[in-house]
Amino acid sequence: MEDGAIHFSESLFNSHLSFRPLVNALKKNIKDGNPGMQKLYGQVVQQFEEHPELMATISDLSVLEQHTELIQELLSAVFPPTTANLMYGVSLPFKYTAVYASPLFKKLLLKPGTNEISVPGNLESENLNREKLHFAYGLVLKKYLNYNSPDFDRFVYPFIDPVTGLARYMELRLDARFIEVKPVHEMPTLPNSIINQTTNTIMTIAQMMEQVPLDKFVFEGVSVIRVNDVTEQEVISKIKNRLIDDSAFSDAAIYTELENYIQGLIGIKDTTIGITPFFKINGHYVYSDLHNNNSILFRHFHSIADKDEISDYCKLLFRENNQPVLFENLDHEVLAKLQNLQYYFMEGARSLILCPLKYHGGLIGILEIISKNPGELKPVHVGKLETILPLFTLGLEKSLEKLISEVDTVIKKKFTAVQPAVEWRFTEAALNFIVNKHADESAKLERICFTDVFPLYGAIDIRNSSTERSHSIQQDILDQLEHAKKVLRKAQADASFPLLQEIEYKIDKYITAASDKLQSEEELDIHDFMHNQVAGIFNHLHGTMPSIKNDVEHYFGSLDPQLGLLYHHRKEYEHSVSRINDALAHFIDKEQAAAQKVYPHYFERFMTDGLEFNIHIGQSITPRKKFDEIYLHNLKMWQLTALTKAARLTHKLESELVHPLRTTQLILAHSQPLSISFRTEERKFDVDGAYNTRYEIVKKRIDKVHIKSNNERLTQPGKIAIVYSQTKDAAEYTEYIEFLQSKNLLKGEIEKHDLEELQGVSGMKALRVDVNFNDLDTGKKIELSDTTSAQLLNK
Repeated sequence: MEDGAIHFSESLFNSHLSFRPLVNALKKNIKDGNPGMQKLYGQVVQQFEEHPELMATISDLSVLEQHTELIQELLSAVFPPTTANLMYGVSLPFKYTAVYASPLFKKLLLKPGTNEISVPGNLESENLNREKLHFAYGLVLKKYLNYNSPDFDRFVYPFIDPVTGLARYMELRLDARFIEVKPVHEMPTLPNSIINQTTNTIMTIAQMMEQVPLDKFVFEGVSVIRVNDVTEQEVISKIKNRLIDDSAFSDAAIYTELENYIQGLIGIKDTTIGITPFFKINGHYVYSDLHNNNSILFRHFHSIADKDEISDYCKLLFRENNQPVLFENLDHEVLAKLQNLQYYFMEGARSLILCPLKYHGGLIGILEIISKNPGELKPVHVGKLETILPLFTLGLEKSLEKLISEVDTVIKKKFTAVQPAVEWRFTEAALNFIVNKHADESAKLERICFTDVFPLYGAIDIRNSSTERSHSIQQDILDQLEHAKKVLRKAQADASFPLLQEIEYKIDKYITAASDKLQSEEELDIHDFMHNQVAGIFNHLHGTMPSIKNDVEHYFGSLDPQLGLLYHHRKEYEHSVSRINDALAHFIDKEQAAAQKVYPHYFERFMTDGLEFNIHIGQSITPRKKFDEIYLHNLKMWQLTALTKAARLTHKLESELVHPLRTTQLILAHSQPLSISFRTEERKFDVDGAYNTRYEIVKKRIDKVHIKSNNERLTQPGKIAIVYSQTKDAAEYTEYIEFLQSKNLLKGEIEKHDLEELQGVSGMKALRVDVNFNDLDTGKKIELSDTTSAQLLNK
């Protein structure tokens, strides 16, 4: 419950000066048997008691002047001589009238020529007055209701240093141990509701002032006041509280506060701070005005390449150094030593401190402090800054975590799982979208496009997979029909049941139909017949004819419990397909990981009955690494090698398959660059432009293309087929084939064929060559990834 508005006045307090509580406290310590206390203060206590005017309530402060030395001796029990250079004093309870003050307290906090305490800044605010009332009522409740109220209170208040013009923070500590509280006349009634017995909390100050007026009590004794400069602790605390906000480095208002706090911490008003983040998402630096606005270093760089370069330079500069670096004087001699210093000099810096902010051993940012006055920043300032560096590091960590989360949210919402080589571009688009959203709620996601990229396509197909699947289904149907027929014949041998003859007739009819080419409509009819009529009659026979009970149970036990059908040959077929697909996926993924290390490229694979993959490589996909066509040639060699090894892998796997299957291998050669863009609706990349679309048409139609001269299907098990339209492509792949023949991976003559015309596609040709399976059992492991580039370069 809020206290509400309180009308405060010092007249609320009946305060009287008295040394009696302090003397009694010393007497108690002496009585408790502390020999040191007796030696130090026994005589002082005795002398005080010899002066009744000092033990009584003092209303005339002139009495103190006659006993100044004795009072100082008494107060030494509270303020040891070693604290002479600190700020402390003694006042009337809850009033600004001092009866004793240290030299520094007197100099800074007493109005000249008076005993009146002058509180700097806004200490005499409503909050302080409220705290004084809380403290006073706490003493009342502690004495009369045994409420656990503290004897000490602490206030921290800011004020502007008149010399530096900077905000400083002073701590005022009040010690009320030597204040006695008692009623002015009769003890007023304290209502039971003043303390909540359930929560042990007290009513509000406004309520207590109404029900228990403070002027019913008198406070006698002395208030002990200690004042400390806590600027450093308060600044660190405020910086910490500000940096808890994960938008601290993107909010201009918070940044201004941080700059003011650091100025107060080091005691120099006109210093400027900057924060340069080195944020990496998915392995790539990211830059945005939202997070780089406060960077001094990045003000001079506009291109991503330049920012990347200076980021890498700073990482190298602080690789072995975790401590702030001070440049007291930025002169031409110093500027010549380090590349990045010139950019601070251009911003007017003549004295500079750079503080590395590290996260898990890596540089996540730099805190920059610059002064326009040579020599103004000193080692002492570095020492003060070191205490706050972990806070700035934590702040950058939180900002990066938030940014990563926002980027991931945009990518997952707008895109899909992103291939690592192009993840940087999706991250960049998501980051730009987030930044633009801050300025315009209607902002849209930018188009993601890669221009001048070279496509590569490869396919490993399980030969006649549709036919093999249909055959396995057909075989399961025939086996189930034959099994059902046996059960029916045994049932008819035991009992004459005309309906059984009719069911057997239908089974024979379906066996005849299924023995030929099985049509999809016939398959559905048979499934319906077996599910309903056969299953129904068998369930009846199971309960009425004990002689065939086991046969019926054996029939149902042979069926798949989920499908209610025989699932044997199809299961073997699907298991064999899975074995091939799993082996191919594992192999291609492993080979592709090695290829990505040579030059990053876009790669996507699709699993059907076999595997096919698309590759795109070019400068626009990997802008941070210079592209050369040698990488394209190397990837084509990888493509041919991977398909050759895949053919050998599946050939070796044939003997292990329950349902033997073979694979064909196909490559589409296309040497012209094209453009691809991401289709947000389909969440996939597609080619751009009418001419480039022809590439996609060819890719979809060549898997079943035939040779023009003999009408033989181009793709055959045990062979690699390469479809092309330009002679230079044939010449290039011929060299790669010859190289693999020299490694005994391929063999035989290189076949050259013209292909039949397809709808919308004409003039296509092909190379075809046999895969060498003869040395598969030698145990020799052939690795080409390390030699391919060198071989090509030597041609």
